[in-house]
Amino acid sequence: MRDLFASFLLLLCAATTAQGSALHDAAKSGDLRAIAAALDAGADIEEQEKGATPLFLAVRSGHVEAAELLIERGADVNKEAVLGLPMTVAVLKSAADMVGLLLAHGADANGRTRGEPMLTLAVANDCLDCVKVLVEAGADVNAIWLQGDPSQRPGIITAYHLAKHDDHEDIAAYLLEHGVVILRPEPISARLAKGDPIKGGALFKSTCAPCHVVRPKELPTIGPNLWNVVGRDKSSTEFERYSKTLLGWEGNWTYEDLNIFLAGPTLTTPGVNMDIRGVLDEADRVNVIAYLRTLADAPVPLP
Repeated sequence: MRDLFASFLLLLCAATTAQGSALHDAAKSGDLRAIAAALDAGADIEEQEKGATPLFLAVRSGHVEAAELLIERGADVNKEAVLGLPMTVAVLKSAADMVGLLLAHGADANGRTRGEPMLTLAVANDCLDCVKVLVEAGADVNAIWLQGDPSQRPGIITAYHLAKHDDHEDIAAYLLEHGVVILRPEPISARLAKGDPIKGGALFKSTCAPCHVVRPKELPTIGPNLWNVVGRDKSSTEFERYSKTLLGWEGNWTYEDLNIFLAGPTLTTPGVNMDIRGVLDEADRVNVIAYLRTLADAPVPLP
C-alpha cells in the first residue's frame, strides 16, 4: 500500500504540465524573478493547479531557492494540497536539503501522510539523510503507524522495524542510537499453569487462524504451520518466507520466547514478517500459549 501510494503521488506530480498559471510555471522552473513578479501582481500563493500548490511544485522540482522564496512570501509549509504536503514530496524525492528547509520554517517533523509518519516514509525510501534531518528536528523514533483498517488486523509499523525488515541497516543502526525502545514484556512462566487453552483456542481462531494452520503435515499458508511449535527450532519447519530476523534468532521456541514474540512482533522483534498487533493483554497471551502447547505430539512440560 505504501509503495502504491508513493508511485501514485509521483505519477500525479509528473502529470502537472507547464500549462498553468504564471506563478505555478515559475515554481516548476525555479524562476525567482517570475515568482516574485507573479506574487507582486496579486497571484494567490496557495492556489492549487492540478492538486499542487506553488510550494509543492517547487519542492517537487528540487528548486530550493524557489521554495525558500515562496516560504518567505507567505507559503504555508504545512498546507496540504490535494497531492499532499510539501514535506511528503520532499521525502519521496530523497531531498534532505529540502526537508531541512521545510523543517527550519515550521514543518512538523512528526507530520503524517495518510496516517504514515514522515520518518517511516523516509525509511521506506531508504534516505538516511532525510531520517537524520527529521530525527534531529524531533521526529519520534518510536512512533507507530497502523497500516490498514484499525478494526481488522492492521500492520503495526515503526521506523526501526521497517529499517530492519527492508535491510536498511545503516538507518536501523542510526535509529537504535537515537532512542529506539524495544518492547520487552514481563516474564510469563510463573503464570502459564493458569492458562486456559480453550479460551486461547478461541482467540487463536479469530486472530491467528487466518494466517496459520495447526494440523500435522498441513501445508503452510501465509505463515508457518504451528503444530509442535513449542520447543522446536524457530525457523525449522517447512516454510519459505521466514524473515532474516527470525532466521537469525537462534534456539528453540521457549515459552518466554513465545511470550516476547506474541506481545507485539514488530515491537519486540523488529524486522519480522508478522506485522500484526499481536496479543497485547498478558492474560490473553497466557491462554494463547496454553493453546499452542496443546498442538503437539507430546506437550512440552511447563516451567
